[in-house]
Amino acid sequence: MANQKIFIMHYYFITGTSFGLGKAIAEALLQREDVFVYGISRTSSISHTHYKHVFADLSNPSQLSSIIELFEASFTNQDSLYLINNAGVIDPIKYLGDFTAEEILLLMHVNLISPIQLMNAFLKIPQGVKRRIIINVSSGAASKVTDGWSLYGSSKAALDHASLHAAKEMELNGKANIHIFSVAPGVIDTLMQAKIRAVSKHSFSMVDRFIDLHETNALDTPEQVAQKYLKILDVPQEFPKVVFSAREI
Repeated sequence: MANQKIFIMHYYFITGTSFGLGKAIAEALLQREDVFVYGISRTSSISHTHYKHVFADLSNPSQLSSIIELFEASFTNQDSLYLINNAGVIDPIKYLGDFTAEEILLLMHVNLISPIQLMNAFLKIPQGVKRRIIINVSSGAASKVTDGWSLYGSSKAALDHASLHAAKEMELNGKANIHIFSVAPGVIDTLMQAKIRAVSKHSFSMVDRFIDLHETNALDTPEQVAQKYLKILDVPQEFPKVVFSAREI
């Protein structure tokens, strides 16, 4: 009797797949076999038989339940699950003291609170799966002081720190099949960069540097950076650090 083939599936849950890095990662994964991608964002721009879009606004806490329900599906011990917290906002770029309460809450919900809530729900998935990997898309702003970026930088620094805590807790619990990372992508040619270049010097003194990066073609493409994130997803054991930059790859 011939040996029965073991059916292995890789399930990816990616926030912010409308454009930029999130879309590039999703599209690169969809070129593979045995892959199913759940894209999570306010708008859909991907069409594929192995892709399902979940419409959600991560600034709205009430909309997280539809995402968390995805983690409650039945998975097997041959399945690998991946959560990529990519969605993020940098605007409004302005000095602390100029924000409205609503602007503060919106940015923190998207960049920090929603990713932590999704991590929390993802880690509740029973242990009967082959492996789980979390990648939070961080930023170099997490370790730098840049005027106008107080909310953005602090949200990414907190996300780095949450990732470090979670990784340590998995290690202490002996959960070797769970890997957690917080990875800064570098400077990519995305809609976020366009928003940065449109800010006045009054709110962001370094705007000319970002304009120069664009004009000199010094920005990486989302597709280039996506390949680096895929390498982390494929061989997590080769990346011992929790917090690092994709530029190191």
